Amino acid sequence: MQETCERLVQAGIPLWRVGVFVRTLHPDIFGRNFVWKPGAEVEVGTVDFGILDTPGFHTSPLLIVFRQGLEVRAHTNDPEAAARFPIVEEMRGEGATDYIALPLPFIDGAVNASSWTTKQPGGFTDEQLNALRTVISPLARYIEIVSLRRTAAMLLDTYVGNRAGEKNSWRPDSPRPYRDNARRDLAVRSARLYCAVGRLPAETVVDILNQYFDCQVAAIRDHGGRGAEIYGRRTARGVSDRRVCR
Repeated sequence: MQETCERLVQAGIPLWRVGVFVRTLHPDIFGRNFVWKPGAEVEVGTVDFGILDTPGFHTSPLLIVFRQGLEVRAHTNDPEAAARFPIVEEMRGEGATDYIALPLPFIDGAVNASSWTTKQPGGFTDEQLNALRTVISPLARYIEIVSLRRTAAMLLDTYVGNRAGEKNSWRPDSPRPYRDNARRDLAVRSARLYCAVGRLPAETVVDILNQYFDCQVAAIRDHGGRGAEIYGRRTARGVSDRRVCR
């Protein structure tokens, strides 16, 4: 995000503050926010579902973006905009002249949000706004990829064990024993080994899962069963010969 914003500034778009707001698939966290300002590190934060009941959320331009997928433009010297959106008045106090909130549409239909502000006298020009709209689509694709990777890692950490969701453990181009951990992990859960191995280091867990998976699935296949394709159910399901389970 920092590189994107800096390149936009170098291209002639006088950005002062940029925010990206992404809702999450999490029972406690409603969303994550990423805020960039020139010369500073990107600030990363989270908000819980309590934000849905706050006056600030209901008077935010982002609510319109989230619910309707529409862009919202507000000049900070516009009294009507300041009265409708208190955050516009706050930014005017910090020297901002223009604000626009743009939707970040994901492929799955979800709509997240971004905000762009400037201190340029008179606000953004039409050419600058069109340039921002042009980068929204590729930016949304990139953010969606990062969000999906984060969700995948979170699920592995939650259901498999500590650090099992680190990037090297589930990248498709990673060397074994890090590939296809989800199948092996779920097989171990089905075998009731999870409670014992879940507390071990991730590398040890993966090694155990590899050995367990190879032994069990090979036996299942030798007796006409199916194992590698099963997710979330007992790996030995579909095996008619009980000797396999021994």
